[in-house]
Parts: sequence; structure tokens; C-alpha cells
Amino acid sequence: MDKGNADKSEHGMNGISSMEQMLDSLLSMDYIIFFNKGYRVGDPNYEEKQFYFQYLIEFTNNEQWILHHTTSIRDRILEQQWQSEHIKRLNHRVSKAYVVVPDEMSEREKRNAENYNSKIETKKIYSALDGVYNFSKMYQTIEHKAASLMENGQAKAKMGLHFETKLVDCLNNVQNMERWNHTSNTKVGYLYSLYCNVMNKFGVRPQELLSVSATSDIPKLPSGGNPKTDVLATIETTNGSYDFTISCKRSTADIVTIHEYTAYSFSKILNPDDAELLDLLIEFQTVGGVNSMTKESSDRLSEKMKVYSDSLCEWALAGVGGEGDPKIQWATHIITVNEEKNEYSISTIDEYLSRIKKSGIKGQFETPFQWTYPSGGKGKRIQLKMKMI
Repeated sequence: MDKGNADKSEHGMNGISSMEQMLDSLLSMDYIIFFNKGYRVGDPNYEEKQFYFQYLIEFTNNEQWILHHTTSIRDRILEQQWQSEHIKRLNHRVSKAYVVVPDEMSEREKRNAENYNSKIETKKIYSALDGVYNFSKMYQTIEHKAASLMENGQAKAKMGLHFETKLVDCLNNVQNMERWNHTSNTKVGYLYSLYCNVMNKFGVRPQELLSVSATSDIPKLPSGGNPKTDVLATIETTNGSYDFTISCKRSTADIVTIHEYTAYSFSKILNPDDAELLDLLIEFQTVGGVNSMTKESSDRLSEKMKVYSDSLCEWALAGVGGEGDPKIQWATHIITVNEEKNEYSISTIDEYLSRIKKSGIKGQFETPFQWTYPSGGKGKRIQLKMKMI
């Protein structure tokens, strides 16, 4: 085999390996109940099991999909059309068939994939395939299908947690690092677009990267609560070693809980020497709402928070100034994720706070937060809520 064909073969095998990593991750989160690598089925009237797709997956409702990875879309896709048509004919539980391509491709290959997928979606051609998707879109499509089979609250919680797993797996992927460093042109990688965006935000240049180690196993705070850091990434470069801490948040129209501590904790972090601030915080904690305070006290707390709002935001969103280890438990970056649109935004904490100010989000007491108390916690704790952007 000449080098060109050998490279094509290796490229294809790397893509299949990346697909298996994706399915392993989806299986670990119970989005699918199993997957079958190298799925074959035959017509009962003939001897051979001649119809083949690289992977078959099954959801909790017993519905099955078939997936096939390729690094290019040309006439060869007619083979997947043939295979998928007959697999669907012979296995009625298979409802969907997809061809999956890498996240990063040449402009020509990307255009070919998008054009073919458009022909399927607009029904310009007869197709037994249901789409030609890149890894990111395929991941999202499977995730949304699985979520549609769950209770709404369970689905939202799992999707939020799963992004952390997705990010860790992406950063730890060796193929991604080799692509980033330009040491191989046959690597496909895993969610490589996400990897590129994170590396660029961290300021890591190609070919200076030596290793990446990411984990979502972050120790609890001394109080027993969860740190703001969801993912810790340790980056070794030719210029030294750096730790980056990331908070992962769902971007949603809903107002969600951001922070919850006692009035004394708020006072300690914002200014332990400001006795009036403590008195006002205790008053709010006792009554549980801005409308239950006296107007004078409400106005005074608003005046105070004009001074302390930035510090409060840094503490509430990133843990800065609070308890825990600043190196691993305070967040340096925040990723907001919109699962519905398959979009995410990566910012430093300072950049995110600037976005909040520019967005015009109006909360209470001159802050972007809605101030309240947790269920059963009136008189004991203060809870802050906010819409994530």
C-alpha cells in the first residue's frame, strides 16, 4: 500500500476510533443502553449477512439508529445509502441512519457534506440516510433524542453534567493534541472544534503544547459545598505549566440559582469591617425578600452594593475571595452552553462580567442577581439567582 492510501486508511480508522469514544461517553451517561460495533444483518432469503454499518445504537425506548463514519463525501456515500436502506428493511427497530464526518475538514469536503445533507433535508433526493452530520451535531442529536425520553428535570440535569464530561474527554483526547500541534494529518480527533476554541482562549499556540490533563473530579469546599470549578485543565507547554479552571453553566431563559450562603459569609467576603453592611444583610436574610425590608434599609443595601457588586459577582460566579483553594476551586473561565442550539461561549471571568454589564441584566440591589432564600432556609441563608447568558 502506497503512503497516500496508507494515510487515508489510518485517517478512516482514527475516525472510527473517535466515534467509539463518543458512544462510550454517551453510554456512560445512560443516553443509550448499548451500542454494537460492526453491525451486520442479512436477508433471510440469502446466505450472507451482507448489509453493514459501523455502529448500531439503542435508546431506552428500544429504538435503534445506525451510524457510519467517513472522512469524505463522494460517490462512496451511495454504498451507505444501499446499506442503510436494506438494514431498515430488515430491522424495523432501526429508525434513523446517519453518516458522520469529522468536525474539522477541508473547505471542499465540508461543502460536500453540507450540500449532501441539505439535499436530504429538503428532499431533493430520495435517501435512506437521515443526515450527514459532523461529530458535534451527531452528539447533540443523540443527546436530544435521549433527553426527550426522560423527565424534563432529569434531562436538564443530565445534559448539564454531561457537558463537563464532554469537555474533559475532548481535552484529554490525544488525537486532538496531535492535530493541534500539526504532528499528524491523519488524526480526526474528538469534538475538535471545541478543543480548538478552548486552546485559543487559553492562549496556547500550536506546537508549543506538550500535554493536557483535564478532570471534573474537583474536591468539595471545606464547608462541604461544591466549588465553582467544574473542570480543571493542566496544560504543559514549552514555556511552562499552567492550570485553568472552568465553570460550566447552561445558557437558559430560566433564572437559575447561582449562589447560596449565610449573611455572615456575604459580609466576610465583601467587607468584614463594614458593620452596617452586615446589619443590612442580616435584615434581608431574616425577612427573605426586598419587599419585606423597610424602604430605608432596601435603599441603603442598594447603595452598599453599588460598591460591592463586582466583588459579589466574582465570588458568586467564580468563587473568587471565598473558601477553598484558589488554584483549583476558583474559576478562571466560564463556558455557557445552549444545548438547544448546540452553541457555547468561552470567556474569562472578567470577560463574562463585562458581558453581563453590557447585556443590561437588571437584578436587585444594584446587582445582576435576584435575591431570595432557599426552600426551608428563610432566616438562615441568602440565595442569589440569575439568568445565564
